[in-house]
Amino acid sequence: MAGNVNPIFAAVGKIGWAQLAAANTGADLSTNAALIFTADATNGSIVNEVRAKYLPGTSTVATAFRVWINNGSTLSTTTNNTLVAEITIPIISTSQTSATADYVIPMSRGGIILPPGYRMYATIGTYSTGTFMISAYGGDY
Repeated sequence: MAGNVNPIFAAVGKIGWAQLAAANTGADLSTNAALIFTADATNGSIVNEVRAKYLPGTSTVATAFRVWINNGSTLSTTTNNTLVAEITIPIISTSQTSATADYVIPMSRGGIILPPGYRMYATIGTYSTGTFMISAYGGDY
């Protein structure tokens, strides 16, 4: 049987978000992982980018920001999760007079297609005295 030869586009946009302050230093998602996107249960979804920002008025330490995909099963089983992207976020002292940077992870090849029921999580590698606001942008098929 031939594969789909027609382009596919999201039927409806979707945004997921969460906040993070506690570290996850393990190789699984059993502690301090923030759910940022859940794929449509019938047709799946696409995620085009993930963003991290500091909560206004809070300062934080440098950390590794990581994005993971889970197959919809137990988070504490390492084989159910895969690390898909990570960046270093430096120390930033926020104020009410200066904007903080956006930390953007574009998903490769125009977006990561998530099968039905798959989920995307975010973690940080060090405990933060401030809070990260994480958002994922994509759409459902």
